[in-house]
Amino acid sequence: MAKEVTMLNDRLHIGVIQNSLHADAAWMDDKSGNWQKCVQMSDTEERRAKKEIRHFLASLRGVDRLPDIVLLPELSVPLGFVPRLKKAAEKLEAIIIAGLDYRIEAGEPGPTVSNEAVVIVPRRLGGRQVARRTEIRRVGKTYPAPGEKTKLQNITGAPVAFLAHPTVWIFESAELGKFAVAICYDFMDLDRIVMYRNKIQTLFILAYNRDTTSFDHLAEALSRMLFCNVVVCNCGQFGGSLAVSPFREPYRRSIYRHSGQGLPHAQLIELPLAALASHQQGVAGKDFKSLPPGFEDIQSLVAATKSL
Repeated sequence: MAKEVTMLNDRLHIGVIQNSLHADAAWMDDKSGNWQKCVQMSDTEERRAKKEIRHFLASLRGVDRLPDIVLLPELSVPLGFVPRLKKAAEKLEAIIIAGLDYRIEAGEPGPTVSNEAVVIVPRRLGGRQVARRTEIRRVGKTYPAPGEKTKLQNITGAPVAFLAHPTVWIFESAELGKFAVAICYDFMDLDRIVMYRNKIQTLFILAYNRDTTSFDHLAEALSRMLFCNVVVCNCGQFGGSLAVSPFREPYRRSIYRHSGQGLPHAQLIELPLAALASHQQGVAGKDFKSLPPGFEDIQSLVAATKSL
């Protein structure tokens, strides 16, 4: 039997979910000295998170064109909800990329947590079987934000350490292209950004970020320098989710932007894929900007310092 040949989709359809999780209500230091309770989502916020996630996933199932990938923000999913997300991915026949609540690292010498996301790949994507079973991969966060680190270290009873996961993940699909996933503050890691260059068509950022303006500017800059789609999925508490692509026409570059605080929201967006991948490979078209310097021909730069 001849092997089935697959090609990149012309477009990538992304479901972006902003739930309304509130950090001050979800992770409270009750001064009891029970640090484990302080780093796990409160019962009230967990129930609300599950309700919102179910609601928004149901809304995405009701659209005419189902998403290829669904995003949920950093820290937005209770740990026990992952099996439900797996079933949802199988029903949607879509990849779900979701930020999880803090994970307590039992094997460490002192109180320690990590911050992870799951990438759930169902065995069927868009009606086509791609694997024998649904697979789940975990992407860890390397650098905690300064405010996040301070809050963990100031928990009553015991300072809580953050366990870094210094791994850069790149995923590849015959139809959905090459994409990477990073969590919030890792978006600003220059070493990581260099590793993405000429390797991906789409960069997904899961965030719980107050400084939405900085991420707006960073997304637009990296879309141009990495020459890829950049999608930021932020929490609804702060808003600021967006998607940008390196189109030539300025008005086309901002694909999606949702601003405003306290706005839980779900949106289906459409990103370029096949044409963008061709442009990355040197097949220039009229739709996109010129490739950035060093994208095709990387030069070895020599540092020179002179005292004056």
